[in-house]
Amino acid sequence: MMAPALDTAVIESLRQLTPPGEPDVLKEVLQLFLDDVPGRIERLRTAWQGGNAVEVQRAAHSLKGSAGNIGAHALHAICHQLDELGRSGDLAEAEDLVPALAAEYARVEAEILLLIG
Repeated sequence: MMAPALDTAVIESLRQLTPPGEPDVLKEVLQLFLDDVPGRIERLRTAWQGGNAVEVQRAAHSLKGSAGNIGAHALHAICHQLDELGRSGDLAEAEDLVPALAAEYARVEAEILLLIG
């Protein structure tokens, strides 16, 4: 069985940030993630297809931060690998990572949608 896409401890700590009577911080953070990340993944894919290592590195780096913020550890790990490949300028190994990134994002998205309803 696969581990959950989101770290429950991180989700719980985000949930604790909401003051009583205020809008749900967790829901806001997760919604921002859903609004923002698909476009970043598309930019990364386009940069990879075009052989633009600098742009792959930039997109992967920002995705890595977003994934880390919500406890999406597997997504974070894939982004870290892409970040390193972009930095090295050698995108040959990214061929398997780009589809893996999309697949892991789909898992994260499904869990988020369950959480925020």
